[in-house]
Amino acid sequence: MFYLVFSILSSTLVIVSFKLMARYKVSILQAITINYLVASIFGFLSEPGTFNLMELPSRPWFTMALIIGVTLILGFNLFALSAAKAGVVITAIASRMSVLIPVIAGFLLFSEPVGIIKIAGILLALFAFYLTFLKKDKIRINVKIILLPFLMFFVMGINDTLMKYAEFYSIGEDFVLFLSTAFLTSLVLGTIVLIVKSKNEKFALKNVFAGIVLGLLNWYSTFYFLKGLNLFDVSIVVPVINVGIVALSSVAGYYFFKEKLSAVNWLGIFIAMLAIFLMAFSIT
Repeated sequence: MFYLVFSILSSTLVIVSFKLMARYKVSILQAITINYLVASIFGFLSEPGTFNLMELPSRPWFTMALIIGVTLILGFNLFALSAAKAGVVITAIASRMSVLIPVIAGFLLFSEPVGIIKIAGILLALFAFYLTFLKKDKIRINVKIILLPFLMFFVMGINDTLMKYAEFYSIGEDFVLFLSTAFLTSLVLGTIVLIVKSKNEKFALKNVFAGIVLGLLNWYSTFYFLKGLNLFDVSIVVPVINVGIVALSSVAGYYFFKEKLSAVNWLGIFIAMLAIFLMAFSIT
């Protein structure tokens, strides 16, 4: 469970970082681009073995790394766009509910065992998502923009599934090189977006610093997630990590950002912890 715990911690710190960037008016676009630069460079420098960049295209996982690099940045940008247009609540629910796609894929594509305890944990996890994000105010959304959270739900779920597919069939021991290549792909695409959208925006030192921190956190959260997939079923890893992020982010928001949580939200966090326990128990 070591990799799962650290994936949850680093992923939650990514969310906290975005909250702090908004508070200190950091350019999200610049920070995201620098984040991919740092993550890719750090990844390649962390590779324990020797490698040649020109030989990477010959690796069996190269094509999948390119695809995942696209889904990584696409999912993130859809998250930002959906939050702006459809609302944070709808976006948060849709992003976490994307867990359904890799969980179903785990049963259908990777022949992962189905047990009563595992199913109970997954169902409790989904119920915990609902309770944790439930607000007193009614959720309203324009029908014309409902496609945004749906696309984000689909892309993020597909990304997690592709991660498992790559780990299952082609990565082998090349975890570091695989992720570094995926982040490098995201960097290329992110740089293009940055050039197109921020012609008149000046670089600031705080944006660079934020990007460096975000890049290191992003690297470790994804690396530990992939290592977890190597050790446990995807139908266990994805729900545990998503529920853990929801619970820990809610607690961090309450204590550090004074975000209000209702009794129902706290009940959701408690149920999330119970779901994690059940799914962790089914591993042993």
